[in-house]
Amino acid sequence: MNKEKALSLAAAICSKKEHCSWEIQEKLVKWEIPEKEIDRIMTFLHQHRFIDDARYAQAYAEDKFRFNHWGKQKIALMLHRKKIDPDLISQVLEALDTDTYQEACLTLLKQKMKSLAGEEPYKRKAKLIRFGLSRGFGYEVIDRCLQRLPGHTDEEAENS
Repeated sequence: MNKEKALSLAAAICSKKEHCSWEIQEKLVKWEIPEKEIDRIMTFLHQHRFIDDARYAQAYAEDKFRFNHWGKQKIALMLHRKKIDPDLISQVLEALDTDTYQEACLTLLKQKMKSLAGEEPYKRKAKLIRFGLSRGFGYEVIDRCLQRLPGHTDEEAENS
């Protein structure tokens, strides 16, 4: 594939959906574009705002939080895998609303608790914690949410 076709195709891909620099660079490598041309194409895409890692990270974090109900740790991990700058990841995660974040965790734990109705309190608490952690929520947030769950107290978990 020649550089003009690669540039045109990369621009078309970026105009349809947000992509980070790393994703597009990987596509160009896969298309066997020379390294010098990859640099020129990437520069063009950045200058003409086809690619903006800050915009991508913001959209990615908001979408994964809102639609997939992921916590900050899982979002950060996935952005890190996409080679997004750690400072940018921190900024994006700080922008997530704390109250909404905790409410999302609480909602997830309430839903999970329905499936654990017959469990002993201690096992139920352990399963809820593991579930919250697997979704990327921090232990502190999970613990605060567990305190707010109806019918769940530390005394119940300790007495079993």
